[in-house]
Amino acid sequence: MLFQVNIRVSATTNHKLQTINMSLAKIHLSSEELEFVQNAQLLLTKNNIIEKVYELFGELAARLQQEGVYPSTVLTEELLSQSAKISRGEKYKGLPYVMLDYPRSFGKEDIFAVRTFFWWGNFFSVTLHLKGKYQQWLMPLLQKHKSLLAENNFQLNVTGDEWEHDIREEDFITISEYENGIHEEKLAGKAFYKLSSRVELRQWNEMNEILLRLHRVLTKAITG
Repeated sequence: MLFQVNIRVSATTNHKLQTINMSLAKIHLSSEELEFVQNAQLLLTKNNIIEKVYELFGELAARLQQEGVYPSTVLTEELLSQSAKISRGEKYKGLPYVMLDYPRSFGKEDIFAVRTFFWWGNFFSVTLHLKGKYQQWLMPLLQKHKSLLAENNFQLNVTGDEWEHDIREEDFITISEYENGIHEEKLAGKAFYKLSSRVELRQWNEMNEILLRLHRVLTKAITG
């Protein structure tokens, strides 16, 4: 005697099976990923590099304070009273970063901050971030030193996002472009003002002096 068994799979069950299969496919490793996950040294090297960035920024902060790069004759006690802050993260656009904020004053309406930034696989940068009363106070002084800023590759942020750290060609304009009226409409009426200078990672071994020089440039530009 022959028995016939009919198995009916509901649409819901079938969908769940498809979802499971898709999930399994996602957690499978490519040959490149499989090689990476077996190499502990790669991650240990990455951690070592991040620690070296911490040391670099710590030394930079100490020199900025000890050498009085931002003197009280230029900046107010309010700006210099807060100690340097070094912080890190793993996922700025998917990549590790370290940043030093000094001098710094972050308020809801008023911001003065010089941020030194390391972004894995991309660059170091030094950024002057102004908003509110500090923007009104310092922008005329920065205008007077536009040639100095241009010589040191400082560019103007023209995005609407004051927390954007990626220095992309479409988001920044050179000082000369600004002076020639190019993209002037993008800067008109902006609620913040950001100047950034990018330093390539291949210059790592000279980075301490390069970053210190860029901080000195900013000091000179806001001296008046």
